Amino acid sequence: MANINVLAVLVAALAYFFFGSLWYQVLFRKLWARESGISMDNPPKGAAMMKMMLKSFMGNLLSALAIAMLLNYAHGGGCVRSMEIAAVAALGVSGGSLWINYNWHNKSRLLWMIDTGYTMIGCALAAAIIGTW
Repeated sequence: MANINVLAVLVAALAYFFFGSLWYQVLFRKLWARESGISMDNPPKGAAMMKMMLKSFMGNLLSALAIAMLLNYAHGGGCVRSMEIAAVAALGVSGGSLWINYNWHNKSRLLWMIDTGYTMIGCALAAAIIGTW
């Protein structure tokens, strides 16, 4: 942990978090809501929304920290190599876990692609920041 740049991890987590807004609110809002079975008509408001956002950010922070540790173990290698490592790790770990979970919950492959795509690109974005820093 001594070789982890905490500021880079925080910035990477924030970038990953805001990327989620773009991914789920702009690019895939309707498709994701339909495939998830979520109604966008009555979203959480006020404190309930803040709690959901904070919990989401904590997940992004955990991912950014894990990426920083993984890159440290892999001895870094710059922006592009860091992005490749993070994207492959996200596909294998998160994508594999989501696949199993969605299988048992009878969720669609399309939802899996949306969520796994977000994780792969988000982790690659976080790794670009951490690996460049």
